[in-house]
Amino acid sequence: MLKLKFIDKIQNTKNLLGFSGGVDSVSLFFALLKSNICFDIAIVDYQIRDSSKDEVAYAQSLAKFYKKKCFVWQSNKIDGDFERKAREIRYAFFENLIKEYGYEYLLLAHHLNDRLEWFLMQLSKGCGLNTLLGFEGIEDRGSYQIIRPLMNVSKNEIYEYGCSYKFYEDISNQDSIYKRNAFRLSYSNDLIEKYGNGILKSFEYLRVEKSLLYKKEEILFWAGIYYFKCDSDITNLYWVDKILKKMGYVLSAKQREEILKTNFSLGIGEKYIIQNNQMWIFVCREMINPPILPKRFKNITRENKIPKRIRPQIYLYFHDNGIEFKEMQTCLKKKFAEYQ
Repeated sequence: MLKLKFIDKIQNTKNLLGFSGGVDSVSLFFALLKSNICFDIAIVDYQIRDSSKDEVAYAQSLAKFYKKKCFVWQSNKIDGDFERKAREIRYAFFENLIKEYGYEYLLLAHHLNDRLEWFLMQLSKGCGLNTLLGFEGIEDRGSYQIIRPLMNVSKNEIYEYGCSYKFYEDISNQDSIYKRNAFRLSYSNDLIEKYGNGILKSFEYLRVEKSLLYKKEEILFWAGIYYFKCDSDITNLYWVDKILKKMGYVLSAKQREEILKTNFSLGIGEKYIIQNNQMWIFVCREMINPPILPKRFKNITRENKIPKRIRPQIYLYFHDNGIEFKEMQTCLKKKFAEYQ
């Protein structure tokens, strides 16, 4: 039996399992069944493998036999940067289902080898502790949480458990042209096999040290904008990353570098805005059709050091709530009292 984490948390809750037909998600599927966890499944067909239709059919047959819902999304074919685009498609699909059907938790089959692969890849680039550790066992995404029950389980343990069930092998996982595969085939699998217990202990020690380094700060939310007090670059990047994940967006390594280069003032993915005014860092969605701002309002926000790119969100909040110009100054001073 696989040692699943966070089982108590997902008992008697509404859960969605991200499914692929591979040994990881198949093993998690049956381990959850044996633990009497209620869940439905969701699978994406990226149309890149001949077996993808069989994998979808297998997911549907499992769901039918065990009386679960099976949601399927057929993606358009992806050109370039497959991993990033596939992740965006996958999470958008999952989040739409979560919103429509009211799931509380998204269950994913990431495991110990995945954690080490990520760690080694980031170590080779030069990264801080937060980036090195990558995903967490429980991750808050605002309206739902991601749970990774297999995060402390090795790939070998998963194979041993899953060998009695039908699953599909993704042959592209053996292609070392992909950086992640190269690290997996050359380093992480052998390291886990030889030193898995020690590596797991190290991850636990690092997780505790991370919690001490990145002490919980108050993330404020107002007018559709997340904001927090400026700190060191490393700490600021940690909280920006947390906020964007909560909003459903995962930063790439290049985007992290760009955030630091621009001193936390840029647009991300043509969807999000990050702005820094030396006192606060602001994160919000970029408006598609921003309103025209009255001169008087511009003066008020300028006096309160509100960055230009987040002013439309604040104006719309004032407008929608019927707040007059004479009240805006007082409201902003109250929200950002540290300026005074």
